[in-house]
Amino acid sequence: MRTKLLLTFVAGLFSLAAFAQKLGQEKAVYAEKKGNDYYLFRLAQDQPVPKVYLYSNGETQPYKSYKTLKDVAVDFPGINTYHQSTKEELISILNKDNHLYEISSQKKDEKKTVIVYEISNGQRKMVKEYPSINELEASPYKGAIFIDQKK
Repeated sequence: MRTKLLLTFVAGLFSLAAFAQKLGQEKAVYAEKKGNDYYLFRLAQDQPVPKVYLYSNGETQPYKSYKTLKDVAVDFPGINTYHQSTKEELISILNKDNHLYEISSQKKDEKKTVIVYEISNGQRKMVKEYPSINELEASPYKGAIFIDQKK
């Protein structure tokens, strides 16, 4: 019974993700910080290659269009290893109510936990830790994961 309930819950989350992406949204999958700039990697539904955006000086703009994952990996080699990494990896950022938040994930005991940090004056302050990305999707920080393409 528990397994059936869990499978139903997981199926619901996948359908929610698919529904959200059908409404013109992308899902944040990876990010890199270089200096004061953030490079954000987002996947649209049914697209094998992420779109790359540059967040700089409070603005998010398309960075470069890539045709293959190999092309992305040439410019951003960290994308090759972030899934297997046990260190903390940046997933996305969120600029909300004049506050900048970094969303990171880290593998702990074979599970990926998600951590939200507020960035202020160059300092990172942990806001909250979530046991999974699914928990984050129901939080005030969900805008860091599902991004409206029309913005």
